[in-house]
Amino acid sequence: MNAPRSSEELVAELSGALAPVRPIPALRAQLLAVACVWAATGAALLAFAGARPVAVLTRGAVSAAIVADLALLGVAGLAVGLAVRVPGRERAVRAAYAALAAGAALGVALLVPLLGTPPEPDVFALGRRCMDRSFLLAIPTAALAAALAVRGAPWHAWASAVGVTLGASALGGLLVHLTCPSPSPWHWLVAHALVPAVGGLALGLAAGWLVSRQRARGGPREAT
Repeated sequence: MNAPRSSEELVAELSGALAPVRPIPALRAQLLAVACVWAATGAALLAFAGARPVAVLTRGAVSAAIVADLALLGVAGLAVGLAVRVPGRERAVRAAYAALAAGAALGVALLVPLLGTPPEPDVFALGRRCMDRSFLLAIPTAALAAALAVRGAPWHAWASAVGVTLGASALGGLLVHLTCPSPSPWHWLVAHALVPAVGGLALGLAAGWLVSRQRARGGPREAT
């Protein structure tokens, strides 16, 4: 008859069969890593794509406000996408949501004055190159943020996906705005800000729906 095992031996045996848990990096470290990737993407844009930085802050209040708006949406979106996956960061999530709301309000405030002026002909067609470039430049930032997000707790798929894609797309638009020589406020607003932000939102909603659907099939439904 086998001798009874101690509690320590039983716990050691049970825990030995479990897969090791990967530690989640601190939220600040995750945001810093994503910021480094974004900066490296911008450096590559300047070095290899023939782009040149432009004096966006001297092109008027609209151009400067677009810089602030895209930066706010980018940082706040990524903060939401990463923080909702880390237990105990509810305060950071609320602050990021508030910043996103402020960014959306600033975007509306930028749009209202332009509604009284006719847009340039074919503003969408003429801005196609900048729109495409915004999404391409967002890919490295979005890829790293998504890789970090999936390491957190399996909750809030919609918020995490939307935050990552919206934030990365806004920062992609910011890189374009910082290097686009166009003098047109309509072009800046549509091609650099509106389309990247709305496109990132749409991509995030689609990704969140796919993740939620997959988890609903393979396990407990995620909280949204």
